[in-house]
Amino acid sequence: MAMTFTGFVKAGGVYEVGKDKKPMISFTAVDELGNTYACQMWQDDPQFQQLAQAIPQSRRQQISFEVAAYTSRMRTFKDGSEKPQTNFIVTRVSVPALGLQAA
Repeated sequence: MAMTFTGFVKAGGVYEVGKDKKPMISFTAVDELGNTYACQMWQDDPQFQQLAQAIPQSRRQQISFEVAAYTSRMRTFKDGSEKPQTNFIVTRVSVPALGLQAA
């Protein structure tokens, strides 16, 4: 059984990460209580190209997705503080306002 999420996009984009400069979609999703979720999609997801084109225009749009996996780790922020962060690997993303439907 997968976890599904419906909320809104706070911000997002496509970034090159790691020494291999692999593309990754990263966005922050917000639920109805204001909780934020750091979300990622990697290039091996069949929906990667579609979401890569849509995510820059997705700010404040409703989004739904399934959580495929997650990882939690300590992260050092720009101000030097260290806090736990959970990143959610997502799949089957829908952004209805932009015509993006889950594959």
